[in-house]
This record gives sequence, C-alpha cells and structure tokens, in this order.
Amino acid sequence: MASVAEALNLALDHHLSGRLDEARQLYGRILDVDPDNPHALHFGGLLAAQTGRVVDGVAMIGKAAALLPLAPDIHGNLGKALMALGTPDGAAQAAAAFRRVLALQPDGAGDWFALGDALTEAGDGPAAHRALSRALTASAATDSEPLAEAFERAGLRLYAAADWAGATDAFRKARTLAPQRAEAHRMLGAALAQTGDPEGAVEALGEALRLDPTLADAQTNLVHLLVTLGRFDEAERAGRRAVVLDPGNPDAYGNRVPLLEQTVRVAEALRQCGRAARLAPERAAFHRNRLSLLLHEGRRDEAVAAGREAIRLAPADADAHLALAVALLASGQFREGWEEFEWRWETRQLDPVHRGFPQPQWTGAEDVAGRTILLYAEQGLGDTLQFVRYAPLLAERGARVIVGCSPALVRLMERVDGVSAAVAWGDALPAFDRHIPMMSLPRAFGTDLDSIPATMPYLRADPADVAAWRARVPADGRTRVGLVWAGSPRTVRGVASPIDRRRSLPLAALAPLAEVPGVRFVSLQMGPGAAQLAEAPVGMDIEHPMGDVRDFADTAALAQTLDLVITVDTSVCHLAGGLGRPTWTLSRADACWRWLGNREANPWYPTMRVFGQDRSGDWSGVVARLRAALTDFVATRGHAS
Repeated sequence: MASVAEALNLALDHHLSGRLDEARQLYGRILDVDPDNPHALHFGGLLAAQTGRVVDGVAMIGKAAALLPLAPDIHGNLGKALMALGTPDGAAQAAAAFRRVLALQPDGAGDWFALGDALTEAGDGPAAHRALSRALTASAATDSEPLAEAFERAGLRLYAAADWAGATDAFRKARTLAPQRAEAHRMLGAALAQTGDPEGAVEALGEALRLDPTLADAQTNLVHLLVTLGRFDEAERAGRRAVVLDPGNPDAYGNRVPLLEQTVRVAEALRQCGRAARLAPERAAFHRNRLSLLLHEGRRDEAVAAGREAIRLAPADADAHLALAVALLASGQFREGWEEFEWRWETRQLDPVHRGFPQPQWTGAEDVAGRTILLYAEQGLGDTLQFVRYAPLLAERGARVIVGCSPALVRLMERVDGVSAAVAWGDALPAFDRHIPMMSLPRAFGTDLDSIPATMPYLRADPADVAAWRARVPADGRTRVGLVWAGSPRTVRGVASPIDRRRSLPLAALAPLAEVPGVRFVSLQMGPGAAQLAEAPVGMDIEHPMGDVRDFADTAALAQTLDLVITVDTSVCHLAGGLGRPTWTLSRADACWRWLGNREANPWYPTMRVFGQDRSGDWSGVVARLRAALTDFVATRGHAS
C-alpha cells in the first residue's frame, strides 16, 4: 500500500467524487495499519454518518476529536453527527461539541447558529436564543432563512416554557430575517398575546393572514384578541372565517364563546361550546367555559357537573377548580365550595403580593387566644365589606384583630366590633402572629348556609358623621331613597369589564321610580355613572351629595340617614346590608354566587331583597317590580308614621 498520506489523499478523492464504497474500504485499510490516525477516523466517521451508520460515525469522529483537541473542524463535524442521532441527549452532546468549536474560533456565525440549533433540540430555549442572537450579530453572514427558522424553533421552546418575553424577541428576530414568512408573524402574535399586548398581537396576526389567508390558527386566535379589545364586529367576522377555514378545529368554536357571552347570546354560546367539546372531549377548558354559561342560565346543578368533568380531565387546572367553586357556592354547597375557592391563589385572578408574609396563615384550627391576626383585603371593596363580619368571631376567641385594606375603608373598618386597628395597604403593618385573607374566613369557620354570621349591623357609622350628614341633607317628610345604578367600569384598554356591563343600567331606566309619590332620591353614585345625573329622568327629585364624600365611612353615615337603598350589585349593597339598612339589590341574570341564584331573601344580609333579572340584559321586569315594591314601601312607612 502507498504511504498513509497518499492513501488518505486517495480516499478523500474517492469520498469527494462520490465513490463511497472505495473510500470506505480505503479508510478501513488505513485504520488497520494506523488505528489512531485522526484524519482517517475523522473522514471515515463522516462517511459512516453520511451512509446511515451514525452511531459508528459519532464514535470515530469522537476519537479523532480526542486525538486533535485543537481542531475546530473535527469538533464541528462531531456536533453535526451527534445532531443526526435525532435525540435530546445527542443534541446536548452536540451543543458541547459546538461550544468547543467556539472556544477555538469564537466569531463564526455558522458555529453560533449550529450551537443554537443544538440547544433548541436539547430543549434549552433561553441558551438557544442567546446563541442564535450571537449568530445574528457575528461578522460572518449567515443565510437569513435558515436562521429565521432556527429563531422560530427556539421561540417555540421559550413559549412552551412560558418565557413570553424571550419568545417574543425570538419571533421578532425571525420576522425581521424573513418578513415574508407568515408563520413568523403568527407565532409573534401568539407570544405578544401572552405578554399582555393584544393590540400588537392583532397586528402581527393580521400580517400573517395577509401573507397567508389560509392560516386557520391565526384566524382562530384573532377572535379571542378582538373580543379582549372590545372590537366585537371584527371578532364576529373573524370567528366566521375561522370556522370556514378549519371546521374540525375545536378552538374555532370555543374561541367564539366569550364573544357570544359578552354580547349576551348565551344559548348560542352554549351550542358553540358543545361543538367544541364534542370535537375535543378531553379539553377541560371547554367544560369550564360551559360551566359559566350554565350558571348564566341558572342551571346550577349542570354547572357543577361540568366543573367536576373539567377537573377530572385536568386535576391541576386552577381555573377549573375556581369555576367549580363558584358553581358550588351559587348552589349553596358552601363547605366544598370554600375548599375549591382556595384555588383562586393559583390563578391569574389575584395578585399574590400580600401572601408573602413570613408568619403562617390561620386555618381555623389553631388557637388564637392572645395572638394578633391580620385579616387582609384581597379583591374588591365589596368583598372586604362582606367578610369583615368575621372579625368579631375572631375577637371572641381571644384574638387581637388587625385589618389591612384599601385606604377608602380604613375609618369604617376601625369601627367594626373586634377590630383593634385598620391599616391602609402601603402603610407599615404592626406586628402580628398569623394572617388570613378575608375570603378564606368562611372556610376557616366552616360556614354553611345555616351558620352564616348574619348579626346586624356589623358595620357602624360614626354618630357624629351621621348627624353632620343629616344636617347637610335634611329630612322633609318624604321617604329618602338612596340610588346606585352603575358599578365600577374597571376598564381595560377602554373596554368595560363584561360583568360591569351586565350589572349596570342607565339612570334613565329607573324613570318609572320617579312616578312613585312621596319619594326623595339621594344619589350614592360614584365614578363615571354620576355624569348621568345631568339628564336625570323627568320628575325624579334627586340630590347628589357625593362630592363631599371622603371615604366609605362618609358613605356609611349618609346611608344611615336614608330609609332605603336601591343599588346594583356593587360595594354599596354590601355597605348598606352590613349597616342593617333596608337594601334592595338589582342583580343581573347570571347572578354573583353570593345571591344564590337571585333568591329574594339573602342569608348574608337579613335586611336585603334581591331583585334579579328574568332575562340577561333586560331590566324592564326588575324596574317594574321595583316600582310596585317602592309604592308599597312608601305606603307602609306612611302608615307606620
């Protein structure tokens, strides 16, 4: 045989000319003579990998790399062979090989690209993103299309790991490198939606659909985003197109459900939800959505069953557990409902910032005698007003009770029996031994329908404040009726929350109440709804003293001077109910769970009557009943006087 060098050159010539059998035989003869020849191992290993013997190729190139540790081309080819194994472990080893290449020649754009590709396949999205970004900025140019695809794959890894910011950046780079790739725009839209940028997501998805109108997923996702932005007409059109593009896609139907629910087409929403569930019966989200729709229809037993099915399919789905909790509570199944309600902390509904206390949470089992307990507000003002009723029960057990709440509630909370101090969030908290969020108190006390603490009043206005308000709004012999017709709009990007739209009504809708003689109305309305007073119904004698109200202690004192409070389902109904004032609460058809399906008598507030809608969005029946009830109330009060 010729010299090893001559044989190696001949083998390479065969290899490069496509005479692979001859090359393989010659590499073998060289290795028979010189088993540690790194070049024969390297090129023979490449040939083995190229012809399907990938494991043999990896072994041979790996041995060559060990013999020539400073040869970047050998490490690079080892990485490529390892990638050809098609396994995550092979990809991880390939990444190590490419890192050795870059240690020897750090400015190779192609090597950074190869490292990013390997890291993507190994499942390390963040590291892949960093490597690909280096490839993008390296001095040597890299073909934009393959690099765009690599950024897309890395972005998908980041997306799967819920690294929304990283995924967004990766997809942006993919879009920049290949602006005509519709998929890059589509995936960017999906990532932007997760970062809380629906406007940007809609723009990206719109561009994806411009480039490829057949992208069914982009069309389907667009529906939900347009609903979020309150662009219902566009969402309607997008929803129809999504079904046409992919009638077998359950999301094409499921994503229409929020649109139909918000536009009060509950029966149609249930049909769409049913179609989605039939196409994908294993998807817990569809059963969870069906639960809320069934509650809207007052079908509480069916709603509970839908919630149980959602949890069977997805036992760790916090949103499903919370939805079941609402259905159970609305059905009066309090014990199980409170347990499920604890899942609220695992959802995006609540900000967990106030749970980061080093002190343990009180569960109801621990002795609190001589201990200081922090009760803290976690959700709306009305929730705090409703559940502070448990403070006296804690004090009866020997606890010193501190309340952490909104600044607007501090003065009122200080007057609750059993409360030693009330502190506004943001102010320094005094020392305490244990804490409990307000809405976990019913669970801690084992509250069921028969044991709701309903001793009234548990909220008390300052007598001096009451006297001051009597002087400001003096009695004139007529029945004094407080009015609240709109809740807090809670707008997000200019779109009112769907619940607020359903629970509020225009002041003009209460015009029939102005026909009841002997009534003097007093507005307790705050926020944007108060502007409607400028066009109050004809004949409605209504005062609006709320400009002088500083906080809820003032509102409580003003409410104490009234004979009756008529209010939509907002914080004022809890205030008036907790004060023990006659309170009439106007409730939407899909009633809040605490109104127990719009029972007229409510166990939380003995002095309250609930006037519930018969049909969602229709207040006419409620107002007619209110007018008749108000006529009787005024007459009865007149006889009593």
